[in-house]
Amino acid sequence: MYNCPHCNEPGISSLQKLVSVSFAPANCKLCGEQSYLHVIHGLYAMITWVVLTWVFIGVALYEQKSIYLIGTIPALFLAIDKCMLRAPMQCVRNE
Repeated sequence: MYNCPHCNEPGISSLQKLVSVSFAPANCKLCGEQSYLHVIHGLYAMITWVVLTWVFIGVALYEQKSIYLIGTIPALFLAIDKCMLRAPMQCVRNE
């Protein structure tokens, strides 16, 4: 569970955080307020994963061993963890 930016209590699940965007925010289970993850964090995760994938492709070609391509799967989880799950959520402004 991740902290809600409104009540600072753990009320947002990992899946809610990953799929929340400005037009479909996540609801905190404790206070009911809405928040979302800015789209730039998803872009950072995608760029990180693509770069790491190309590194693994280069190593696999250099070593002539396709087993190195398995590293792209943990690279995806690393990119999601570092760039999205650890990123702060934005509060939805009700106007």
